[in-house]
Formats: sequence, structure tokens, C-alpha cells
Amino acid sequence: MTSHEPSLPSSTAVLWPRCSAVHGCTGRAAGGFAGCPAHLRPAEFERFAAGLRPGGDLDLRGVTVSPSLLDAVLDAVTGPDGRPHLGRARFDGAVLPAHAVLRGVCVEGDSSFDGARFLGGASFFDARFFGHVSFRGARFGGNASFHEARFHRHASFEEAVFSGDALFGEAVWHADAAFPKAVFFGAACFDRARFGRDAAMQGACFGAAVSFRRVQVARHARFERTRFRSGLWLGPLVAGGRIGLADAAARGGLRVHAAARAVHARALTVRGEAEFRLRRAELDLEGACFDAAVNVRSLPNPFQGLAEPESWTGPATVRLVSLRRVDAARLHLADVDLSGCGFLGLVRPDRLRISGDCPFATAPGRHRWRPWGNGGAGRAVLADDLARTDGDAVCGEGGLEDLYRELARATAGSDRARLARDFRYSALEMRRRSEPHQWRRWALHLLWITSGYGLRAGRMAAWLALTLALVCSGLLLVRHQHPEAAVRTRSHQPFSSSGRRAAHPASRRGVRPLTH
Repeated sequence: MTSHEPSLPSSTAVLWPRCSAVHGCTGRAAGGFAGCPAHLRPAEFERFAAGLRPGGDLDLRGVTVSPSLLDAVLDAVTGPDGRPHLGRARFDGAVLPAHAVLRGVCVEGDSSFDGARFLGGASFFDARFFGHVSFRGARFGGNASFHEARFHRHASFEEAVFSGDALFGEAVWHADAAFPKAVFFGAACFDRARFGRDAAMQGACFGAAVSFRRVQVARHARFERTRFRSGLWLGPLVAGGRIGLADAAARGGLRVHAAARAVHARALTVRGEAEFRLRRAELDLEGACFDAAVNVRSLPNPFQGLAEPESWTGPATVRLVSLRRVDAARLHLADVDLSGCGFLGLVRPDRLRISGDCPFATAPGRHRWRPWGNGGAGRAVLADDLARTDGDAVCGEGGLEDLYRELARATAGSDRARLARDFRYSALEMRRRSEPHQWRRWALHLLWITSGYGLRAGRMAAWLALTLALVCSGLLLVRHQHPEAAVRTRSHQPFSSSGRRAAHPASRRGVRPLTH
């Protein structure tokens, strides 16, 4: 017995009239008889079976049902359509035989199998449950088939134990399907299932392979605290609400191909490779741990054969919410919106790889046209940085500086060279603001003003152009000043020491100039 396995019902917990034909029997006494249907005399059993009719109620609580008893009951309630029809069916605590076949059974009222034990395989293939149905604490000793079953109201398999394979392929739940703390020792198949509201499997344990391919969930698919011993293949799947994987653990890898409003995977633990191929979802991986590579990418096209809600509009790009405290051997992000993603505490940022169109947030007031790079986008920054500058003290300057530096190294060798430059620029910005030594801070200020830390070619070109303009202006000014001085010198004759204009040299020698 495992820790998930419910305990057997005790005789003191029996709340129905007990069989008195056999000492120790916990079966419910048949109406008008002292014994339960399993311990009736032949004449009494004939009267009991004659009282059964299609659509009538059936109460076999606590009864050890033999194959002949089960066949006789099903024959008695079979209608003209060839299906067994029951009104309200009660099998709480019953023991059903190996290879119990309830194929095509229609239960028109509520039905309960709480604590029932199926000694071997059980088949509810193509069964119809029009009322509430509960298999709480039921134990299936062999394979259990609910293939193509229909559940029109709430269906509960809480704490149920499936020793063999559990087949729910093409089953349809028109309301909630609850499997909290259920245990699956064999393979579990939910391929092509339809859930009218929630698919709730919190705390369940899947010991073998599990598959949810081509599944439609109207609201939430909930796998919080669920354990997958042999990996999980989730999808293609469409959930109208969220997919919950918080605190879940998967050994053997994880593949999630889904369209949903949100995927909550906080504190998720995966042993093996993990892949998230999503549409329209907000993905939260805060605190998740992956011992192998993990890939996150957006799916541009919808899944064929799975309809998305008509209210969904806008781009199909995945919006990553948080990578804080994520520990991954390798992390690859492709075509993911990172404008609101928190990176602080990412354990190995040097293992990050970014490809495709992955927009980041931009620094306030930096939106301007550039003839190179990312068109009209400004400098890429982390959402943690914006939250800090807006007054929300997410972290200190040092933490962001180290994070920016590591991210710059991680993206330097990729096709995101401009992003690497922006990260290096932001790291130096953090250092400039937090530098305790004044002269170093002044040097960083000068480097920032003149060349953008050597990373802004436009700023360096502007300063160079300004310097050349100033030098050229100075040279032109000097050049214009020297010719004017020479002209003034030539146009004025020298004066004698007494202040009079000096005479012409010919006059001083007494020689009269020739006249014609």
C-alpha cells in the first residue's frame, strides 16, 4: 500500500443496513431481505432480480459482487437499445470481480463508487454518466478503460488508485474532472479528451508514461504538485484559462505544446530535457530547476483540429513573466516577448541563448530613430532595471551590474550583437552610478559623455565632428586675422622719433625727383 492509497473501509464506518446472512459481511441488505444480493437464496435472488428494471436504482454498497451477480444485474436493467440503464447507482465499498465489464452503461442519476475495489480490469467503455459520479478512493487492480466515456456533470477520481493502465482517450467531461491525489502505476492516456471546465489533477502521481495529446480544456488544466515519474507529454492542448505546473516534478523530460492564457510553472523540477512551445500564453518559470536543456519558443500557427476561443485576439507571441532563480543547464529563448520578464537571480545567465525576435523593455526617454540596429527602438534594458528606477527597489546596483555583464557575455557570440552592446552599456551605467571612488566616477562620466563607454559610435562621431568643426573654425579665424595685420602695416608709413612722418629717401639726399 502506498502513501497515496486510501485505507480500506472498516466495519464500524458502515452506515447502511448490513447483511445478516453471513457473519462479517459489510454488504447492504437487499430491500425486504436479511442478506445482501451476494448472499441471497436462489428464490430470494430471483425475486430481487425481478424487481430490477431499466432506469431503476441499484444499491450494492459493500457487496462482494461475483461475475454471475454482475451479469444478472446488468441483464435485468438492459433496455431496448442494448445498453444497461440505471437510475441512481451506489457501489460504495463494493468489491467487483476481475474483468468487470460495464461497457455502454447509462447512469441517469448520481452514481458513487467511493472506496470500491476492482479485483482486476474494469471497462466503462462508451459509458454515460448523466448525474454526478464519484470514484473517490476506488482501486483498480488491472487496466481501467473509460475510453469514449461521457460525464455530463461533475466527475471525481480523487485518491483513486490505478494499478494497471488507465485509458481515458476521447472521453468527454461536460463539467469538472477531478483527479487530485490519484495514483497511476501504469500508463495513462488522455489523448483527444475534452474537458468542459477544469481538468484538475493536483497532487496526482503518474508512475509510467502519460499522454495528453490533442486535448481541449474549456478552463484550467491543473497539475500543481503533480509527480510524473516517466516524463510528461502535454499537448497539443488548448486551455481557455491557465495551465498549472507549479511545484510539479517530471523525471524523463517534459514537453508542453499548448495554447493558453497563462502557464504557471513556478518551482517546477524537470529531470531531462524540457520544451515549451506555446501560443498566446504568459509563462512564469520563477524558481524552476532543469538539469538539462530547456527551450521556450512561440508558435505562430494554431493547432490543427483544436479550436481556440473566439475572444482571443492579438499576437500569438509568448510573454515570459519571470526567470528569477531559474536554474537550467542550458536555456534557449526564441521569438519570446521579454519586455516584462524578471531576470534577477537567474542562476546561470551565461548559459542563456536568445534567438529570433525577442523584444526587451527600453530605457525611458530613449526612443529615437537610428539608421542602424532595431529601427525605432531605444536601448534594451531588463524589466528589473525599470522597476528599480520607478521606485520599486527590486535589487541593488551591484546585482544588476553582474547580471547585465553575464547576459552581455551570453549574447556576444550570437546574432544579437546589438543586444550584447546594450547589456554592456547598462552594466557600465550601473557601475557609474554606484562607483564609490570619486575620480573613477568622474572618469566614467567623461567616458559616458564622450563615447557612451566606447559603445555608441554615433556619440563618438558627434564629438569628433564637433572637435573638427572647432579646429577648422579656429584655423579660419587665425587665417583671416594675419592678412589684415599685413595690410595695415603696409598702408602706414613709419614716423620719426620726433613724431613727424619720415621724409622720402630721395628728399633727404637733396636730390629732386625728375619731372616730365
